[in-house]
Amino acid sequence: FLMDSDAAVDVDEEAGEVSVTVAAGDDPLIFIGKGGSTIQHLQQSTGARFNLDRVTKILTISGPEDCVQAGVVEAQAILAIEAERKANEAEERVTWGSDAIKAVIGRGGSNIRATQDATGVRIDADVEAGTLVIVGPADDVSTALTMCHNAAFGEVQDVLELGTRNAVNLVYGPSFQTIRSLQDTTGCKLDITRGSTTLKLAGSSEAVAEATAQIRALLEANRGFEMTIENSKVGAVYGKGGETLRSIQDRTGTQIDVTRGPTHATVSVMGTVESSSRARNMLQHAIDGEVELQPGEVAEEIELGSATAAVIGRRGSNVAELEKRHGVKINVRSELQKARVVGKPDAVAAAVKDITAIAKPIMDAEAAQKKADEAQESGESAWQVDVADDDADGW
Repeated sequence: FLMDSDAAVDVDEEAGEVSVTVAAGDDPLIFIGKGGSTIQHLQQSTGARFNLDRVTKILTISGPEDCVQAGVVEAQAILAIEAERKANEAEERVTWGSDAIKAVIGRGGSNIRATQDATGVRIDADVEAGTLVIVGPADDVSTALTMCHNAAFGEVQDVLELGTRNAVNLVYGPSFQTIRSLQDTTGCKLDITRGSTTLKLAGSSEAVAEATAQIRALLEANRGFEMTIENSKVGAVYGKGGETLRSIQDRTGTQIDVTRGPTHATVSVMGTVESSSRARNMLQHAIDGEVELQPGEVAEEIELGSATAAVIGRRGSNVAELEKRHGVKINVRSELQKARVVGKPDAVAAAVKDITAIAKPIMDAEAAQKKADEAQESGESAWQVDVADDDADGW
């Protein structure tokens, strides 16, 4: 009976069978195979029974002596192949980040399974740690690493500096529709690191080139313009809770970004020639305090004079109260000492009446004081008596 030093023979003479135990090595599952295919083949081809103890890593082969002999030969051949494989085995460890590892795995594990099936290597992907471990024959590990790298980053990688948040938002598009469309039409993977303006492109050389061309064309077609305003006008551009800025972007399809400086702010607009022109007009109206009239609305302008601060109230409290009470929009331009009221006719009339009630007493008092000052400067007085009149009355 032929066997090596790692095998032990147990003979049952009455049953006419022998039993041989073989050390199954560090990876005893090589005798099981995928879905039990290896052990089934061994039993069918040799006529012996194979039993693997996964805890002790001992393989027991039993049956008629000639069948067991054949089984031992097959088992030793499997062990020899495994030993040779391990001698040529290589291990590659890389850290690419969670997003890249997710791409390596693919939807439902499709990518990683395909890579393992094609190369025969073992791949351990840790999404949380962002790491990948590939084990197998050196040549196969190299092939698998290339396949994983292409799945994660594409065959070719490039970067495109977009420069501004407006450009980033333009490439993203509403609900990320533009960037998805670019990926679908070019086959290029696009990624912008959160908080940055750098676009990463990955894919075949043709896909990267096509995506780059389309993005450059998109940026060129939406160059837009920049305008400089005083910092005091930034609030008018944004509007209450950012309402004005959002409305202009939504209605024109432009991307607008405001950057404050020490005394002035830069308003950057990206959009087509037509949409940028519309955005420019709407921004200027907002800066000038002009509220766009809706159907059925009217606007009335009131002179406030020295009553401007009183109409505004502390931190705009009076204006806010008047807007809430009458359902109108009131824009007070302090530098011109004027207020513009916009809304339904009846509501505007009622608001104007309340504003006038605040402003008129102050303006009347100012006018009276001015008249008195002018009279004093001219030498006239309500208490002054003319000499001619005194003589006439016998004084």
